[in-house]
Amino acid sequence: MPLTCTSERASPCAQPTSEVVAPVEAPVETLREIVRRYGTPAYAYDIERIGAQVAKLRAHLPPAVEVLYSLKANASLGLCGVFADHGLGADVASAGELLTALEAGFPPERILVTGPDRSAALLAELRAWPDTVISVDSLSELQILASQEIQNRVILRLRPQFQCLAVCVAGPDSRFGLVPEDLPRCREVIAAGRLQVIGFHVFAGSQVLDTAAVKHHLRGAVEQSLETAAFLGIVPRLIDLGGGFGIPYGPGEQEIDLAAIGAELGALVESATPARLSVELGRYLVAQAGWYLTTVLAQQTHRGRQAVVVDGGSHQRGDLCGLGLRQRAFAPVALDGRTGPVAPVDVLGCLSLPGDILAEGRSLPPLAPGDVLAFPNAGAYGLVASPALFHGHPLPAEVAFAGGRIELLRERQSARSVLQGQVRLQTKPPG
Repeated sequence: MPLTCTSERASPCAQPTSEVVAPVEAPVETLREIVRRYGTPAYAYDIERIGAQVAKLRAHLPPAVEVLYSLKANASLGLCGVFADHGLGADVASAGELLTALEAGFPPERILVTGPDRSAALLAELRAWPDTVISVDSLSELQILASQEIQNRVILRLRPQFQCLAVCVAGPDSRFGLVPEDLPRCREVIAAGRLQVIGFHVFAGSQVLDTAAVKHHLRGAVEQSLETAAFLGIVPRLIDLGGGFGIPYGPGEQEIDLAAIGAELGALVESATPARLSVELGRYLVAQAGWYLTTVLAQQTHRGRQAVVVDGGSHQRGDLCGLGLRQRAFAPVALDGRTGPVAPVDVLGCLSLPGDILAEGRSLPPLAPGDVLAFPNAGAYGLVASPALFHGHPLPAEVAFAGGRIELLRERQSARSVLQGQVRLQTKPPG
């Protein structure tokens, strides 16, 4: 039976093992049990935390604003099923993500297909699922889809013409979306009537922690969409405002003010009528639910500090968005409860790569081989965003928990699994 959110919490948390810990307390006993059953490295996801994030959004955002879960943040089938069960839509960017969303139970008509990938594999799936909506990234793509008489409804992605204040920028200088110079030709394609153009898509960037910046992005997206609609002579029925809501990854960072953002969206709903508004969120929904579990393999030194080598690394928990997590993120939690004075410690990964460092100068108690570290805020852009094939390490286990229940989402692969699908050449070298 699949996990569901309940009011039961995990076992009481152990005392913090570092000077600054994440705002999400570690369910230490549950994480220890996951390690006992499935070993390390592993990802563990708190389903109750996911439910709390969804509930928080629903409490503050206008009901008229649809929330889409962005699979790019974490495309685990099990987690996608949780979001589908919560009634969210989906934002996907490949044939694989589209198939995952459908398998997870998202209704096709509530799936938005974004990004520049329009490979033959994805186009074939789009033809099979004509109720999905396509975000068109360029004039060239618009012309190609029109020539193929794609039946799916279409929205036009506009490159933001306002200042972007995100950490991961997708503003006026980004590579995505139509620019103003494209619009006259777009108007000609739309007038030909071969595509159902129903609105717009504006995404300015992600990991935005300044509430005023979030409001600025949302307001700019609506204003640019309505101005473009007037130029193209269409009445939009859907405007996707992107998202980019950030979460605190390190000390000194604060949660965004959802109440203020909800009030801004309420005003935008009125100004955009009859268009329906949507936001696409990934990190905000899933990041704080995740823990990356690693075991200390050996002690080491690094840049004059104490260090430990663990059985995980950046091949499984990369920093795809360039947030500088190894310097600024909250310290990992030592699950073994060792006592002793804390000191700055570096956590080094198991790769033969100088940059394979998970944490630098984090305040931790004395550590020894066999101790387990749990990295918080690991639910987004972890395994699916990392160079998992580097060094041929097998994929780790992924596990979900809710209250006292634990359920396996992805089995740990064996070392031999890296050979799957590969063959040796039959041709022998000459001589």
